[in-house]
Amino acid sequence: MYGEIINGKSVGNYQLGCTIQELKGKISEDYTEESLANHYTITTKNIKFWISKEKNIVTQIMVFGSYNGKFKDSIGIGNTISDLRKIGIKYSKEDYIYTLPDYSGICFELEDIDDWDEYNAPIESISIF
Repeated sequence: MYGEIINGKSVGNYQLGCTIQELKGKISEDYTEESLANHYTITTKNIKFWISKEKNIVTQIMVFGSYNGKFKDSIGIGNTISDLRKIGIKYSKEDYIYTLPDYSGICFELEDIDDWDEYNAPIESISIF
């Protein structure tokens, strides 16, 4: 079981603002690490972390794949924009990213399947920042 997704704060026991050393100490599965221009990324089977090179802290966490943690105990990977609407959560679309005006620090990307409209396409990834 994976943990709760809290906008602008955490995914399970992984916290925004923790150091790369703290993060690596918490990861109990295999991961890959990549060094890019301004940040490092660490990717596990279902979670990706962005670590600022300047500050050496986690600045973004993305969940995907079979991650089964939920935001507000009801929205996770595979849910839809229709599910957000059913529980009264407002959303805004910016390019291909969906943000929640009432909940800063979280966004969604939908699975890109041409036959589905945006209300019924499943959420493919959820990021907190």
